[in-house]
Amino acid sequence: MIRAFVAIEIPGTVELGNLLDRLRKSGSQVSVPRAENVHVTMKFLGDVQEDRVGSIMGAIAEATSGFASFEAKIVGTGAFPGPRNPRVLWVGIEDGGAMGRIADAIDERISALGFERERRAFTPHITIARVKSQAGIDRGLSISREYEKVDFGTFSVSDVRLKKSTLTPSGPIYEDLGVIQLRARDTPRE
Repeated sequence: MIRAFVAIEIPGTVELGNLLDRLRKSGSQVSVPRAENVHVTMKFLGDVQEDRVGSIMGAIAEATSGFASFEAKIVGTGAFPGPRNPRVLWVGIEDGGAMGRIADAIDERISALGFERERRAFTPHITIARVKSQAGIDRGLSISREYEKVDFGTFSVSDVRLKKSTLTPSGPIYEDLGVIQLRARDTPRE
């Protein structure tokens, strides 16, 4: 069995790296990802049998076949479910709804393989901290609020990846199981 998820990788920016470092050093009891691990989770699959990777990749390819590459902006911060009792601190993504449409298509195709459909609407975001304890979280929230209106930059989304996550005491190690390219923007749809 492997732990797997579908993701869009996010390029690191200096400003985003600074935010991650500040959260890590804040004294809040949070788990902060390494800069090279930041991504948008399109669909978490959990534990899957390794022999299912091919069919999962096929479903992702079908789901994304009608989508072209697009630009997305990394902007602002927040907390899920909210600042009163946060479980996750996040950085937002603005993309005109493109990631949401792709996530819905992937969710639909993947559910045909027996994976449970998402219950909540997809909200594109980068998880920058998972809250382990509410003790001291006010420091992490204060840092996060400083970035509420920050534009971290724009990037091009040109592929969707099936990722393997190996959990270790020093944090997860991610590796690509497969990459599906989105079609070029100026390529007409077949």
